[in-house]
Amino acid sequence: MRRTVLTAAGWSAFIFAIYVFLGFRPAPPQTIAEGETCFKCRRTIVEHKLAAEIMDRNLPTKYRSPGCMAAYAAQHPSKDSRYYVTDFVSGGLIEAERAFFVPVLVNDKTGERDYRAYYSHGMADIAAQTLNSKIIRWDALLERARSRA
Repeated sequence: MRRTVLTAAGWSAFIFAIYVFLGFRPAPPQTIAEGETCFKCRRTIVEHKLAAEIMDRNLPTKYRSPGCMAAYAAQHPSKDSRYYVTDFVSGGLIEAERAFFVPVLVNDKTGERDYRAYYSHGMADIAAQTLNSKIIRWDALLERARSRA
């Protein structure tokens, strides 16, 4: 009898631990599709390889570009939020802190500029040389957004 109670208690604790572990794990970022609406500027996301996303308590908010997301993050700072950008080469989401950003002209007609994000420093360096610009990191991008606000 005593052995059965101990075995049942052990299994119950194990199952409870699994539920706790799975329940507190942060949700992964969602994919960003063209045609979705930017949370900050309400413009349509035209190119998914420039898109970005903030995960705030497992609630995703999508942005048209890293610059748009940085402007929002500068106005609404949060230590609990996780920032993701789309790697321009692979199209997958990566953490903004690990990305290398290259300024780029987005629209020839309006002169609008923004940033491409790269996971690889080598790819970002090639793009920066091709576009005749310099690589910046997430902290510098946030500082630029704060100075414009």
